[in-house]
Amino acid sequence: MNRGLRLATACLALAVVLAACNGGSHGSGMIPSGTGRNGNGPVFTAPGSTTTDFAWGEQVLQVQHAAYEGPLTNARQYAVSMDVAMQLGNEQGLLNYARQVNDPSSGMYRRFITPTQIGAMFGAPQSEVTTVARYFHGYGLSVGTWKQHFMLSVAGGLPAFEKAFNTTFGWYQVGTQRFLAPVPNSTPRLNEALPIRAVIGMVGARIAYQYIINGTRAGLGETTGYPPQLIADGFDFSGAFNAGYTGAGITTGVIGTGPILASEGGALVDVDLNGYGAMQGYRQLERTAVATIVQKPVVAVTPYPGYPSGGSGCGAGACGGTQAFDPNPGGLATPPPLTDPKAPGCTSTSSVPNYNTCNPEDGEAQLDTEQIAGLAPGSTLDFYLAYNPSECVNPSTGAEETPVNGACPGTGYVIYPLIGIQLADDEIQQAISDNQVDTLSLSYGDGELDYASSGYFDSTGAGPGPDEFAALASEGIAVFVSSGDTGNFACYDPSTGAPMAQTCVSYPASDPSVVAVGGVNAPMQFDVRGFLTGQIAAWADQTTNGGSGYFQNDVGSGGGVSSYFATPSFQSGVTPASPNPGLGGKRGVPDIALMADPATGPTILENAAFADAEGFGPVGGTSAAAPEASAEWALVLQACKQSASCDVASGAHPWRMGDPNAVYYAIAKNVAKYGTVFYDVLYGENEANGPAGPGPTATPGPPITGCCWSGTGYDLVTGWGVPMAGALIDAAVPGSTAK
Repeated sequence: MNRGLRLATACLALAVVLAACNGGSHGSGMIPSGTGRNGNGPVFTAPGSTTTDFAWGEQVLQVQHAAYEGPLTNARQYAVSMDVAMQLGNEQGLLNYARQVNDPSSGMYRRFITPTQIGAMFGAPQSEVTTVARYFHGYGLSVGTWKQHFMLSVAGGLPAFEKAFNTTFGWYQVGTQRFLAPVPNSTPRLNEALPIRAVIGMVGARIAYQYIINGTRAGLGETTGYPPQLIADGFDFSGAFNAGYTGAGITTGVIGTGPILASEGGALVDVDLNGYGAMQGYRQLERTAVATIVQKPVVAVTPYPGYPSGGSGCGAGACGGTQAFDPNPGGLATPPPLTDPKAPGCTSTSSVPNYNTCNPEDGEAQLDTEQIAGLAPGSTLDFYLAYNPSECVNPSTGAEETPVNGACPGTGYVIYPLIGIQLADDEIQQAISDNQVDTLSLSYGDGELDYASSGYFDSTGAGPGPDEFAALASEGIAVFVSSGDTGNFACYDPSTGAPMAQTCVSYPASDPSVVAVGGVNAPMQFDVRGFLTGQIAAWADQTTNGGSGYFQNDVGSGGGVSSYFATPSFQSGVTPASPNPGLGGKRGVPDIALMADPATGPTILENAAFADAEGFGPVGGTSAAAPEASAEWALVLQACKQSASCDVASGAHPWRMGDPNAVYYAIAKNVAKYGTVFYDVLYGENEANGPAGPGPTATPGPPITGCCWSGTGYDLVTGWGVPMAGALIDAAVPGSTAK
């Protein structure tokens, strides 16, 4: 779900534009704490220090380039959620541990730790968590946290936040987006010094993620796009299946962008997956198994003993009580059930969304889960979905009240909630705290510049974002992230919304603790023996429907060189194929690639629980490639689990192999193994050309970014290329027999 995911044909409007209204959590405006230098970029306090100040003004691009419209006059109508990032006790120690525990040459290799150990070794001390939690409680806000002590989820009415941060919120406008942020000359400031590093959600501007599904849908008895069985054949999952590797005993995971589940008879089931596994029209569709899916609600725990009732003051013996008096710490609660996309509540023109009456299925979430469920059918799939009902408001009067059992008791009141991608950080924190998934797929991202200016990391590559992924890596969880759908220009001008004329990679794909997954065009053509004969090329300039199309040259698969993160050890000695630029001591993106071009893309099914189901339809983007790679790794982990020599990692999950890049790069650097495991993609580029003149047939301008091209070996469009599942299993786990 990166910017500009496009369709195989002209786009019709089952368009889930995940931020035209409310956007995504990443890019929502993180205000780093601390004082110091002027100019753009985040400012962090030194480890262990405290401050009452927050960096502001010139350091927040969303506000810097927005037009201020005026103060908010009805603040009581708005209830919000913010994530407060704590100063970690030993952040550099965490980043170092994540590197060592995933480095085969280190004595720490595969000595994975638990979230409780992460909290004790690297997180904020309990005393500081308690201090910060009590501060926000003092203003009537609800607070929750997680075992690793990285972040607090804080929720409640906007007036309470104004008091807690000594500021006033007003309206800003940039492009077509209107958002809330502190008014000019109202610098957010705490009323006492606290060990807070940053606040996510202080600025209401959202990254305009785009996810548009092909409007031309087949009926429920037909298929368009590639079904999972065909993808399995093309990338040798079928060989692994035949050898008994289906992901059995492995838990896969997805950071959810929106709802996927329907309620039937009190049980949550994914009826789309049932239909997806039963598609007809292909020679091997008798195999209808799909992974079991489990929705994982994101609910923080109380931050300290004697935790008072959050957000509602004292009453009924609540003060000084326990978690029972605050059932939804931080405002996080179980998501509401799925609704028909054409339900009456979905036709409302109210500016206050009510997910209890309009909570339709999310296309991105269906893409993510169906790819994993179809390609790792023996796994259990945990789908993390955060929901924050916050408060009840009356849009007509501005009055507010506290929800009761997830519903508003008063007449005329509606829930003012957040869900899915808007709370991605909460979902990641929950995944770290649970430590249950063995693989995790994320299908979102944006330019590194946007993340850096929002405070997710500084010029050294340290910050709340890398901390999250380092924690997952320290637990041994393999994380796969889509590399982006805008070629090598993932950064956008905040004042115009247009791509910037410079190379820029997408984050979190560029994080050194994750696998960045690029995309290919893969025609599924086979000979009589079942071997793939169609030419695999990069999803790029030379293929149809690549990228966002802003430059009218379809750039496709995201890739390039990071501006912030140093070359990780697994990329040591790697030289990208000519004429790509060298890494220059920085992280190269992507690492591998799988199917992404919508022209040869997978099919998904949506809203099968309702009479107006869209049916099957092809989609694409690196949002498809990341879950495909995650499913493939689940098969590798099953093989490891069954191997006495591989199933040896420390902790409760000895089959975990940590960051897969250690394995991918070791195989790729071995000349004898590389060609047997990877399909080396040689054709296609993601270089951006200048904008074309007016008219649909105008010729694009000259290249303006100087990157990137597919080529022999490692390149900055498809990484090492496409790993074939059966061969990957045998190379990664000696003694396995997938081929």
